[in-house]
Amino acid sequence: MKDFWKVIGVLLLVWVVYDLYAGYTILHEVIYMEESPTLYWGGIVIWLTLAISCFFSWDSEEES
Repeated sequence: MKDFWKVIGVLLLVWVVYDLYAGYTILHEVIYMEESPTLYWGGIVIWLTLAISCFFSWDSEEES
């Protein structure tokens, strides 16, 4: 199951890179960097934090 979350993390990182390239991100609506830079960068930080968290597991059981 850890591999599943790593794949999700990679996909979210790709999403963040695309958002940086495109100049907009999606939270509850489309947010453009030119129109609302603070909200845009906040959204980028949210997606980036979520992506990075997918690479860490707090599961106490070790996989065989």
